Amino acid sequence: MERYNLYETYRLGILIDHLKTKDLIEEIDEFINNIPTEDIPHVFYVLSLASDRRTMLQLLTDLAQGVDEEIPASIVVGLLHRDQEKYTIEELYRKTSLLASLLKDPDGDVAWEFRTLNEAYEEAQLAYGLRFKRKKARERMLAKNEKALRDALAKYAKYAAEFDNKNWGL
Repeated sequence: MERYNLYETYRLGILIDHLKTKDLIEEIDEFINNIPTEDIPHVFYVLSLASDRRTMLQLLTDLAQGVDEEIPASIVVGLLHRDQEKYTIEELYRKTSLLASLLKDPDGDVAWEFRTLNEAYEEAQLAYGLRFKRKKARERMLAKNEKALRDALAKYAKYAAEFDNKNWGL
């Protein structure tokens, strides 16, 4: 994986609170310990010494400027699919909605797909609110929306494997 895509993946993952800065620091430290000093990009030392989430995000934003967000966004969605059992369906909707809103191109594949799914979910919540008398119909509609979200996440599962191989693309 290209290093700049990895930076953008971490930036997006941290912004939606799926990836943690400490995990990136641990991976970079492990990488630094396993390769010759002359092969380590200087920026890895800077990232490794980032003191907090804000500093890390600022560094990652600077490093990832100009990167096409589709691949990193697809990776983040793949990671959400892989880790979906950690979250409630509402949290998954919130994270995918936030991810879609963070992307610069609102008409990109990832942004459009998850924005559409989130709009459908919100419409179902409104239409089948407390006033709705038929509980089974509401439950069926919400189950249908949940299945659509999980199916959409599953389409990106292959991208998580790319992330997990930890190839920093030097």
